[in-house]
Amino acid sequence: MFQRAQKKAAQQLDEKGLRHKVIELLARREYSYGELEQKLQPLTEDEAAMYRALDWVVEMGLQSDIRFTEMFIRSKAISGYGPVRIRMELRQKYIGADLIEFGFENIQDEINWSEEVDRLIEKKANGLDLSDMKSKNKVMGFLQRRGFNLDQIYAGFDRFTSSDT
Repeated sequence: MFQRAQKKAAQQLDEKGLRHKVIELLARREYSYGELEQKLQPLTEDEAAMYRALDWVVEMGLQSDIRFTEMFIRSKAISGYGPVRIRMELRQKYIGADLIEFGFENIQDEINWSEEVDRLIEKKANGLDLSDMKSKNKVMGFLQRRGFNLDQIYAGFDRFTSSDT
């Protein structure tokens, strides 16, 4: 018990220590402001120092929720995830709805969701007979779990079946 209390006391960081910790985290990958807040809270009891350290990295341009959001959307879209799932994951990373929509608007010219749906249907339907409802439902479920809405999925199936004929 004594060692645990001693270890916890040793973990407490001042503002300078918190700045170093934030920089160390950001050196590995981008984080949202909210994620950094969650990571720093257990390291200090001085909430004001934590927010000063977080605000400092924002002022220095080392952390930006706009940059994080756009990078996250690009990264997930390239990995084959759709807008529904990406929005959900961004909310889990403490990004607000307005900023999420702003991020999607900023990169709308970079991502073609229709092409992504088509690519995934072709990949998943390889060797499957999509006229069979069981096979079609399997592919549809995959696309829904990936975060595509039904309009995108049905449009993709329409393009896929019209390209077969």
